[in-house]
Amino acid sequence: MLLRLPALLLLTLAAAPLGAQAVVALDGYHNAERAMPEHYQWEGTTDGSFSKLAQGFRDHDVELRTLRNRIDAALLQGVNLLIVVDPDTPEETPEPKYIEDAEIDALAKWVNDGGRLVLLGNDKGHAEFTHFNRLASRFGIQFLEETFPKMSGKAILEATGSDAIFEGGLKAYLVEVAPLKLAAPAQSMMKVDGTDVMALAHVGRGMVFALGDPWLYNEYIERNDNVKIATNLFTMLLEQ
Repeated sequence: MLLRLPALLLLTLAAAPLGAQAVVALDGYHNAERAMPEHYQWEGTTDGSFSKLAQGFRDHDVELRTLRNRIDAALLQGVNLLIVVDPDTPEETPEPKYIEDAEIDALAKWVNDGGRLVLLGNDKGHAEFTHFNRLASRFGIQFLEETFPKMSGKAILEATGSDAIFEGGLKAYLVEVAPLKLAAPAQSMMKVDGTDVMALAHVGRGMVFALGDPWLYNEYIERNDNVKIATNLFTMLLEQ
């Protein structure tokens, strides 16, 4: 799937467009911040929203949905790829909706049957870890409650990875990442100074991608090679 954003109309990418219409859903139930209702939402146009990513999908006839209820098999019906991003903490919204065991079971079965799950966390102090990790651990992934890289000021990470989505030395731009701890079936896609940053797990007929950063929100999606890397990633997830 090609992502063409308004500011990048001259960018030529090699991936082939999707055939049949894909359905990409965003979890708007566990991330529904009261103080910042547009945060990591398709509809928002602020720096912290996903409207540029949404337009990239729409430009290639991808149907977008937002899930507003607890996740179960019925809600996942017809969804090819689900993005679960930055579940809420009590500091972000009153009575946050934590991921429950029944939802985890439904997601695990959906992935095993061919679903593609994208887990985008956040760093320490900006994300809910306990329940999110109960989900991630089903696929050999744990988000560490830390901020990487360790430095004073804003922790900006500009790095490439060993996976094919970084072919040609493409460099990602990430900000204040929660590093990962991995076990089978998860495999590292990006390791920086011995620290795992991105991972992919093949589970049954499905796949799970994990990164401890919301990454593709409006403020940073056009930095470095993020668009090309995201294009390669979503092409791989939706076409395999």
